[in-house]
Amino acid sequence: LEKSEKDDSCRQCLRVATSSSGSFASELVPWKVVGIITRRHGSICVSFSSPSEEINVKDALDRIRTGGILDAALVRDTVDTSKAATAAAAATTDDETTKLLKELGKTRTANIVVEAIPSNPKTNGEPAISFIRTALQAGMHVASANKCPLAHKQSDKESYFELQEIAKRKGKLYLHESAVMDGVPIFSLWNNSLQNVTCTKIRGLLNSTTTMILSRIEGHINDVPDSDGQVEHVGETFEEALEAAKRMGIVETDDSLDTDGWDAAMKLRALCVFLSSSGKLSSSQEHVVSIPPLEAVARDSIRQIDPELIRGAFRTSRKKMRSVA
Repeated sequence: LEKSEKDDSCRQCLRVATSSSGSFASELVPWKVVGIITRRHGSICVSFSSPSEEINVKDALDRIRTGGILDAALVRDTVDTSKAATAAAAATTDDETTKLLKELGKTRTANIVVEAIPSNPKTNGEPAISFIRTALQAGMHVASANKCPLAHKQSDKESYFELQEIAKRKGKLYLHESAVMDGVPIFSLWNNSLQNVTCTKIRGLLNSTTTMILSRIEGHINDVPDSDGQVEHVGETFEEALEAAKRMGIVETDDSLDTDGWDAAMKLRALCVFLSSSGKLSSSQEHVVSIPPLEAVARDSIRQIDPELIRGAFRTSRKKMRSVA
């Protein structure tokens, strides 16, 4: 919080690192939330072009945490606290959300949209792709945690290429660092630090849920003493491991997205599309890529795998079976 020199009011700020002439410093950048749109907890937005109104984020999160619905009572006026804040029309459908995004950009009420809609590889990537496109066209930056725009192709063009070209044309940023490998900055690492590197292969464990399930089936290494392999070793069943993963909250609502390879295939294609676009985001250049559509990416399920095959490999030679993309 930064206290005003004029009065006792405070404003929320982010401390942002800056650099000038080789020296590093930081500055406070004020921020506020002007709109929240959800599927299950309603939506709320400040009145357009109201510089002194904001949403009380703490109260909004508390409301959602307890299963409540967002309403105009969460909007506050930061200048005149005695004044009843007014709220703009809330969005309840995809069309209303699109209209609201256009108004937020047109009136300059917002300059950044954070999109975190659950991504389902079995769909066509909507409504996330359309929301991001609308926000960029309305002149707002977008930070997205969604894999769909990177993994899905609409018409004859990759959705990701289209969105980045709109962002470039509008002078805005479309960022998506947490879309794949959440806490690992793979996208910015590639763009900023590996500019002279050529990628020839992608290979890795892209779905943490299947890794966790397989590790619970094989059991814990400390439970298996060194022997000639003639030791009884029992891990969990697939069903038990899946339930454990659900209790941890790391399984998709449709668990087949994890266990049947959909999530890993989506991430793999997203990485292929992104890497193929490196250095080719100029509108004057054609994107020459040949990446199979998502539905054509071969997938394996771990549902029918023989648990004893996993345990035997682990017991006799400490080999671990994993679902590799």
